[in-house]
Order: sequence, then structure tokens, then C-alpha cells
Amino acid sequence: MKKIIWSIDFELKVFFVILEGRKIGFYLSNRLAKTFFVYLRKGVLVDFEIAPKKKKIGKFSYYQVAHFNRIISLRPYNVHYDLSSLRHDMRDVLSHYQYFLFIDFEMTMPGFHDVGFRPEIIQVGYVLAEAKGPILIEDGYYVLPKDRMTLSKRTKKFLNLDEEQFFSHAVPYFNFYGKLKKIINQYHPKLVVWGKNDLTALNDSYLIHEEQKLTEDTDFIDLLKLHKDYYNLKDDLGLFKAYKTYYEVEFDQAHDAKDDALVTKYVFDAFLDYM
Repeated sequence: MKKIIWSIDFELKVFFVILEGRKIGFYLSNRLAKTFFVYLRKGVLVDFEIAPKKKKIGKFSYYQVAHFNRIISLRPYNVHYDLSSLRHDMRDVLSHYQYFLFIDFEMTMPGFHDVGFRPEIIQVGYVLAEAKGPILIEDGYYVLPKDRMTLSKRTKKFLNLDEEQFFSHAVPYFNFYGKLKKIINQYHPKLVVWGKNDLTALNDSYLIHEEQKLTEDTDFIDLLKLHKDYYNLKDDLGLFKAYKTYYEVEFDQAHDAKDDALVTKYVFDAFLDYM
């Protein structure tokens, strides 16, 4: 639907248009309002789709906006949002890189009495490949936390870890750091993660282990955010739900960093096929 906004109710997060001679209201969810309401005002052209359900506020029911296609100010002319252009930009960015490093981490979890707890990377998994191409490097292993000689019960239960085996097989953080540095220097890949947690964990690890940063936030692609923006998803999408949607087959999640990195690559390849 393409219409020019007639009026706005900021408190209700509703905008009104004239449709067949009647003033009709359209409601924005909190997520949409947070992103788009700043652009909405009388006289703005909106191109949007309607959700199948209505939203009742007080005595009145309003149609709910599913997503926007375009938002344009006419005087002066200014395109605030264009979904098709955004999708084109995504394809353009993804096509400019030859190598992609799909990476996943598992972290420590606090015990019940931990104070000032900082999660640390204790398992890494990564896959280096060309887009939709063969895997060049594939690895996964445990990483020693900096000072702790024990793991919390929550960590061991969540990751199904045997503490004695973990500490006998885990490598120092510097081993992981050196391998990551070598891959970055040789291949200059774009790093692909699912959500922000892995990016945050890597940034924190540089500080915890007092190492120089190997990456900047701009080196990463958040594949979860790409899915939310591209498909206009309201809620976060689970990695394994995305895999099942694309491939129509289950992939058992075992909270293993290497498996998660592989699944991230598979979802990435399917996403490129779809685009």
C-alpha cells in the first residue's frame, strides 16, 4: 500500500491515512516504531504491507504494519528508507569479498556466587571458505580461561563438559590468537557470525588476555541481522531454525562451536542462493 500520511499519534504509535474517503489508522510495533517512527509525519509517503491481525488500543482497532518498503519525504524530497535498495546493497557487499571466516565461540557461564564475572571464550570453531565454495580451513578446540582452574556447574552442564578432560585438552588463548592472526593476514576474510554475542566475546578476549585487537567491528557480518533486515523479521531467528527452513532437514544442536560454525556457513550459502 502506498499512501501519504494524514496525521500522527505519537503516543499510540499510530499514523493515519485517507482511504476511500475515511481516516484509517495503522499501528507500529515497538520494533518498527523504534526504527521508523522518527521519519513519519504529515505529508510523508509510505509504502508498506499490512499484517493479518489488528491491534486494539482502547476503544479502537488499528491495522498493524508488517513492514515498510519505502519511506519518502516529498518536500524536500528525501528517501529515508528503501527496502529494495537495502537488499541490493547487501548483495553488493557480499559480492566484494572472496573469503569468509565463519566463527563461533562457547563461553564460560557464572556460578551462583560469582561476583564481577566476565565470560571467557573456552571453545572456538571456525570454517574458512569462499562464498558457496569449498572449505579451506576447518578447526575447533577448547581454550583455557585466563585464571580459572575450575568451571562452573552451569558451564559444564550447558556444554556437556568433563572438567578433567577439558583442562587436559584445552590450549592457551595465545594459540587461538596466533591461528586467527595468520588466517586474517593471509586471506583477509570477512568474518561471519550469528548474532552479536560472538563479536562481543572476541572483543572482550583481547582485553582479558591483554592482546592487540586483530579485528574491528566493521570486519564482521552479523548473519542474524542480515536475515532480520532482509526478510523483515519481527523476532530473532535461531541459527538451527534457519538451517531447517532452508534445507528442510534437522541439524541437532549440541552446543559445539565447530558444528555451529559449519551450520553458519551452510545458512550463509543458502542465503546467497535466495538473494
